[in-house]
Amino acid sequence: MSNLGILPDIENHWAKDSIRQLFNRKIVGGYPDNTFKPNNPVTRAEFAVLLNKAFPNAAPIKSPVTFKDVPANHWANLAIKFVTRAGFFSGYPDGTFKLNQPIPRVQSLVALVSGLQYDLNATPTEILPQYFDDVAAIPKYAVKAIATATAKYLVINYPNIRQLNPNENATRGEIAALLCRALNLPGVPLDYIVALNLFVVAPQFEEADSFAEETARVKIGDKWGYIDKTGKIIVPPQHDEANPFSEGIALVRSYQTGSEKSGIELNTSTPNISEIRGVWLTTTNSQVFNSKQKIIEAMNFLAQSGFNVIFPVVWNNGATFYPSRIMRENFGLEIDSRFVGRDPLGEIVTEAKRVGLAVIPWFEYGFSSSFNQNGGRLITKKPDWAGRDITGNLLKKNNFDWMNAFDPEVQTFLLSLMLEVIQNYDIAGIQGDDRFPALPSEGGYDAKTVARYFQQFNQNPPTNPKDSQWLQWRADLLNDFLTNFYQEIIKINPNLVISLAPSPYPWGLQEYLQDSQSWSDRGLLDLIHPQLYRRDFAGYKQLVDRLVNEQFTPQQLPSVIPGILIKVSSYRITPELLLQSIQYNRDRGINGEVLFFYEGLREDNDALGKVLRSNAYAKSVPFNPSAIKSRGFTHRRVGGKYNYIDLSGKSISQPQFDWADSFKEERARVKMGYKWGYIDKTGRLISRLQFDEAEFFSEGLALVRIASKYGYLDKTGKLVIPPQFEAANSFSEGLATVKVGGKWGYVDPTGILVIPAQFNEADSFSQGLARVAISYPINPGTTNSPTNSGTTNSPTNPGTTNSPTNPITTNSPTNPITTNSPTNPV
Repeated sequence: MSNLGILPDIENHWAKDSIRQLFNRKIVGGYPDNTFKPNNPVTRAEFAVLLNKAFPNAAPIKSPVTFKDVPANHWANLAIKFVTRAGFFSGYPDGTFKLNQPIPRVQSLVALVSGLQYDLNATPTEILPQYFDDVAAIPKYAVKAIATATAKYLVINYPNIRQLNPNENATRGEIAALLCRALNLPGVPLDYIVALNLFVVAPQFEEADSFAEETARVKIGDKWGYIDKTGKIIVPPQHDEANPFSEGIALVRSYQTGSEKSGIELNTSTPNISEIRGVWLTTTNSQVFNSKQKIIEAMNFLAQSGFNVIFPVVWNNGATFYPSRIMRENFGLEIDSRFVGRDPLGEIVTEAKRVGLAVIPWFEYGFSSSFNQNGGRLITKKPDWAGRDITGNLLKKNNFDWMNAFDPEVQTFLLSLMLEVIQNYDIAGIQGDDRFPALPSEGGYDAKTVARYFQQFNQNPPTNPKDSQWLQWRADLLNDFLTNFYQEIIKINPNLVISLAPSPYPWGLQEYLQDSQSWSDRGLLDLIHPQLYRRDFAGYKQLVDRLVNEQFTPQQLPSVIPGILIKVSSYRITPELLLQSIQYNRDRGINGEVLFFYEGLREDNDALGKVLRSNAYAKSVPFNPSAIKSRGFTHRRVGGKYNYIDLSGKSISQPQFDWADSFKEERARVKMGYKWGYIDKTGRLISRLQFDEAEFFSEGLALVRIASKYGYLDKTGKLVIPPQFEAANSFSEGLATVKVGGKWGYVDPTGILVIPAQFNEADSFSQGLARVAISYPINPGTTNSPTNSGTTNSPTNPGTTNSPTNPITTNSPTNPITTNSPTNPV
């Protein structure tokens, strides 16, 4: 039954919405005839009962009082005792409560101010005349309380907002409105709330921001929306995070899980990650997969030898080592012919779990279709999938035949194989290697890829496969695929470890388009296993040193778990070299390794296995995927999604980045993993994600940093002033401050140092002038020297503490939608 049906006599009353609010909460009720009688007076006993219902958790602050005119069996006795102890009432000097006396409006306000324990206003004579024409009628005892109630927006005057009528009896409708204000409930007509007439938009929001572009963001409940200058909601409060409008577009974010609501951000600390002790299991020169019994023996041996994770091959030479629906439907081959009737991967998962080993299936062949079989069954069935070299022939390298890793069908096929494993097996992660994602750099000359390149550059690809632009362009195609691959994996299981084992960088980039530096920079992996396959310690040490000193930052280093070659053909590593390599890993802060491959541990009567279990791996440690994932970016990618919206709230684009920012000068900065870039309003990247810091565009240029040097990017994504400065600031009035050789000067937009670097301090130009400081040699005997370069008022410098608010000095943009709530003007 509707409220109107229950209380028909409030339909045209000014306080009807307030009455409904309290009625729905069972604070007020109607009469037996289903009426409310909103204009009837309220007795002091009735008001006590209402207060008891409205504030049932009010804490006692006074001793109990027994009123001589309140019988113990009176229906309001308990409520009167409760609200008296809570401070709402005190009674009369003669010890009476006057149960049946109608309560005046002034007493109802005084009771609320007292019971809610508001601090009394000390300057009532300054406040009351601003709002009331009948100030003289306010009893002296109530003056401060009424001023306080006014400041708290409790006073409702109907129909004349300037007439308090303090001594008139309060009606049931008025009391309902008063309690709604005290409980911060909607329903009171704003036109009758005293003091709200000072506001164009009445105080009503949990948080709010200043107006920008005729709109302001406001928070209602725990969601953000936008209002116009009349207070009308133009974008409903439905977003978990929201930026102010800028250039007609606002950035918003909505959470997909509850984790982001607790303010989770990227963990830049160093969690306690246990060692990662892995080994690859192959079918080449190995018998582990030949029977379930051999699998059991291998798992027992590895657990006893101190390993905690294994990487069994599951994709090799165009066949899977598990029953695959994808392969059956596409190629009529459910599993490698050697394993028909079995499920080696399923057996390995079961037995590994039994002894506490984590399993990360290894897709060894990646985008390679076959080994020296002219493409094998895959290319025979689907010739359009073939990779092509510059002559148009099937792409081959080192006897491996290759599919076209840029073809969407091929990418979808390989991704579907991996998703199949993820969905069907209890595994800790998934792994690609030097063939995933990869393509020999001699490839990419198929018709589809050539047309794609021509569309972007208006020319055919270079005939030199190592041309730097052509090389990086193709590597970026694989980077984009890996980005999509990562997203698809974590959609199914965000806790899976994404592991990649590429050839060492930059050789892997030059030869197989494996831009593993970008993979790590963009946070597209959880573990990376560069294959440091050297047969002497000096060679191994050199590669490890380059990883630590040149390729990976301290933040990235915990994900680096190198591959160590222990056996290939007739070579087997010596126990001394293996232990020396492992120890050097630990000395350089590398917390694990993966050994290639299992059979090397078993030769010479398990010699290497024995030396590991008695030395480096003597103390067993568990594989800890949650610690591994805590260092990555999965929580940002599953926690919520960004949207750029227009003034109607319509989505314009959905940037797929870990962080994004508002548009300025038609460009917005975005961040993936550890690197920044910029997008235009279509969502297209104008440059590679390559910057360690990135500022907003100013006067057509953006300040960026690569490694330790600063430069400037234009709106086309071109570094018009290459990174070369020790520090710098954004352009202002046609010039930018830059630091060269420890001194500050000014460059123009072409990069010319128009004011030589000679200052110890230099501010940006403002209204044609800039503050600078020069330190002169102190002349003996003088006391007054110019500004010392050691003062704290140094120019804005991203590396100093006096820098502008700038996300390029942190892991997330300075962005109120991530951490900072707006100042509430009310």
